[in-house]
Amino acid sequence: MGVSSQRLEFFTDGVLAVAITLLVLRINPPNTEPGQSMWDAFNDQTVPQIAYFLITFAVIVRLWQHHHDIFRRITGDVTRLQMTLNMACLAAVCLLPFGLEFYSTSAASVLTTSIYAGLLAIATLLMGWLDWTVTHQRSAQTFWVAGVFLLAIPLTPFLGSWALLVWLVPIPARRIARRLVAR
Repeated sequence: MGVSSQRLEFFTDGVLAVAITLLVLRINPPNTEPGQSMWDAFNDQTVPQIAYFLITFAVIVRLWQHHHDIFRRITGDVTRLQMTLNMACLAAVCLLPFGLEFYSTSAASVLTTSIYAGLLAIATLLMGWLDWTVTHQRSAQTFWVAGVFLLAIPLTPFLGSWALLVWLVPIPARRIARRLVAR
């Protein structure tokens, strides 16, 4: 294809930086209603925006770290498949600010959760596929993380926006798995 891995890595860094910037730009200061304290308005309006930003920021940072791990192993030019997967993953990441805005400004529903969680899962799966093109090894962790994102969808009718808390499951699960493997 003629594109060096370093050039694609720099391009990806720029796109991810812009995506993170777009995420933070959507955090608005609270608007107080008559009789409402600034603190209550902040808790009701701004705290959820910051929480959703932090979740999405953490996912983008993890994708960025995974991307650098992948590209550390590529020497020379990238293949057409690697370029395509990289661009598809970036497209999913670029849509995250939209998915987050749609989710956070609408009532938690199966539709809003599906779009937001679906974009996160798609980006994760595409990065895992990109990794496979380099290592030729499938990563169970990629499927596990994408599955955890998607698990929020059927939980939404029962838990509302609290369904996203299932996304915290990989943190202790990863630690437990590492301890079991170390034994």
